[in-house]
Amino acid sequence: MSRIKYYRLNNMIGSRLNPKSPRFSYPKLTLSVLSIFCLFYLSGCSGTSKLPEGKRLYTGANVKLESKEKIKDESALSTQLAATITPKPNTSFLGIRPGLFFYNLAGTPKKKKGLRSFIKNNLGEEPVFYDSVNNEHIAALMVNRLNNAGYFNSTVGYKENVKDKTVNVTYTAQVAKPYTISSIVYPTAASDSLDQLYRDISASQAASLLKAGDNYNLATFTAERVRIDAELKNKGYFYFDPDLILFKVDTTQNNYTVNIYPTIKPEAPAKALVPYKLGDVRIYTNYTLRMDSTAYPNPPVRVQGYHYYPDEKSLKAKHLLPSVFLEKDSLYSRRDHALTVSRLMGLGLFRFVDLQLRDSDSLAQALNVNIRLTPSRLQSMRAEFEMVTKTNGFAGPGFNARYRHRNLMRGAEQLQINFNISQESQVGGNKNRSGSDTGNTETKSGINSFMFGTQAQLDMPRFMTPFKTNNLRSEFVPKTRFTLGYSYVNRVTFYQMNAYNATYGYVWRPKSRITHEITPVNLQFARLSKVGPEFQERLNQNLFLRRSFEEQFIVGSMYNFTYNTQNQQQHRNDFFFNANIDLSGNLLSLFTSKVQGQTEIPNTFVKQPFSQYSRVALEGRYYQQLTRGSRLASRIIIGAGIPYKNSETLPYIKQFFIGGSNSIRAFRPREVGPGTYSVTTDPNLQDNASNGFFDQTGDIKFEANAEYRFDIIPYLKGAVFVDAGNIWLARASADRPGGEFIFSKALSQLAVGTGAGLRIDAEFFVLRFDLGVPVRDPIQASPYVFTFPPERKSMVLHIAVGYPF
Repeated sequence: MSRIKYYRLNNMIGSRLNPKSPRFSYPKLTLSVLSIFCLFYLSGCSGTSKLPEGKRLYTGANVKLESKEKIKDESALSTQLAATITPKPNTSFLGIRPGLFFYNLAGTPKKKKGLRSFIKNNLGEEPVFYDSVNNEHIAALMVNRLNNAGYFNSTVGYKENVKDKTVNVTYTAQVAKPYTISSIVYPTAASDSLDQLYRDISASQAASLLKAGDNYNLATFTAERVRIDAELKNKGYFYFDPDLILFKVDTTQNNYTVNIYPTIKPEAPAKALVPYKLGDVRIYTNYTLRMDSTAYPNPPVRVQGYHYYPDEKSLKAKHLLPSVFLEKDSLYSRRDHALTVSRLMGLGLFRFVDLQLRDSDSLAQALNVNIRLTPSRLQSMRAEFEMVTKTNGFAGPGFNARYRHRNLMRGAEQLQINFNISQESQVGGNKNRSGSDTGNTETKSGINSFMFGTQAQLDMPRFMTPFKTNNLRSEFVPKTRFTLGYSYVNRVTFYQMNAYNATYGYVWRPKSRITHEITPVNLQFARLSKVGPEFQERLNQNLFLRRSFEEQFIVGSMYNFTYNTQNQQQHRNDFFFNANIDLSGNLLSLFTSKVQGQTEIPNTFVKQPFSQYSRVALEGRYYQQLTRGSRLASRIIIGAGIPYKNSETLPYIKQFFIGGSNSIRAFRPREVGPGTYSVTTDPNLQDNASNGFFDQTGDIKFEANAEYRFDIIPYLKGAVFVDAGNIWLARASADRPGGEFIFSKALSQLAVGTGAGLRIDAEFFVLRFDLGVPVRDPIQASPYVFTFPPERKSMVLHIAVGYPF
């Protein structure tokens, strides 16, 4: 049956699954999956059988556009009309309605709390009946939207499509010819009191959103009022409001065009029509809600025309004022107002920042400013214990502590000291890519790894340079950053290492999407303090590995650039890009060779050989919103590090690796590469394959990932992914045959994996389970290793916190 009516009006670590496990069976797994699928499918079909007598289930609607003229931005117009359709039907996936199934399954709970109540309220969806749909009202709303878009004299009708106990609706819009803008005539002064205001409005005409030839659109007029208001607010019109702007529309030409005349409403208050300057600017650095003017009996400190309360004993004015952009006798600017609030909050010193503007008692058309700052707690300490259990058989306790001082030297300097200590023990063996046990009996129990470290970071909220720099007009505080750290690693039966680091650099964000970090001084020094006999034997056998672990003295500079739209609101798609450039030893090599005259390689500085290399790493991510509950995330990583002159290999900590929970998830960490080199087939490692872990690094890296993410039920999301990549050596090495990068062979040496995962997403915490399966393994004689169903021994399960990218 159908009925038509018309109406008219004028958005971790991986572990291979054990193939010997008696509980894991493909027939059982397949049967379970099919049973669950059939259960959902049958529940979707039987959902209508439990509908009350005379009720039909509403299954949604669609919109059709018909017109004699070509419709501009037809897809956008269709989306606007579809947005008026209410209510939303029950969630459906391939004809299955899981929410309705859980609602019917729970029935009527006898208690407000309990399993049935939880299922009904959290997993279930109440059925949406067709009698709750008001088609007449929706059709009227659609006509209204068409009028707002300039399609006057349009009509909308609807058709009910009834099938068994379900109904869906088709709305058909007969779209008329649109009205377009012929001209925009900006106002001229009708009186002396409006002369300055009209001139300021006309001065912004070039940035107008209203363009001759565009369709008439109410949303554009609304946005234009907001734009004009923002322009005027930055020119001193503190009391102006966008509602004071009136657009007169002339349609008398009768040719589907309109003339626009912006003007000011005659009832606009006089104070909204004139610009205001700033009078006295008072800054209260210890304000609380209980304070008033009598709380400051002593006169303020006068600094650069500001009234500074109460004194400079806790915070020096010269370090705070660069974050204040409101100056006496200047025109009020909302841009400077917002900039001041953002910069003061960005100092990290204040809990609240409040700007109060009041009419001046002594000056006409002037505003006095009170900047009221409520301090945060000056010092804080945080400590946490953790127990980590990893699916590769490693487990152990950890302790982290952090001390923070927000105003170290009365200039909003932030000092942060981090301390961490952890211990991991191997409670079981591992499997290599051939499925054999790689753990030896000496390392299957007891302590395998002990780590201790401390790192201090001092952020100065300004640029500290030997030359004068201008204050950046950015809402983000520029910082000079100093770091100093030490770490100790004890890999039992392998080695002990001491590492030191110190940096000096700058961090600033000229825009919300862009971050620059330049580190002119980057010092790192690592030394093996004790080497076990097994690892020493491996070092003696492998020249590349020995050079990687030699005393590593890095003296260089770094630059890091980040472009990120993820923090922006109202973005359907997001993009992230990071570039890191790391240079070491170049200036020092010039000094030692040209100034000191050293000719023997390697050159030394303070009796220490130093590393010389250039390293670049690029990462790009793109997040595309497909539907309301699904997203496609993709990532590409390209990196290369080239040692030269004073170094024959990159320091071990600067080499690339691949594989693991945040990389190619069909392989364990550092299990892939370099190139077609295989640890499991290396004759030097057959007696002690666990040492091969240290070989799985390279100088060049390529990785690509794609992941389809979708909602299942609240707090539970699913994903299907594909990963590919490898690492290579910049130069051929006899110790790792097949590891050299050759451009013509690179594509054929990529490792590829696929898989699926579940994510428990509680917004503040994400627990991720990813099951990866190799598709292509470059070390195999027949690299395409994927079979269906996949071999159980090839699967890798990752349990991790957070999304992979």
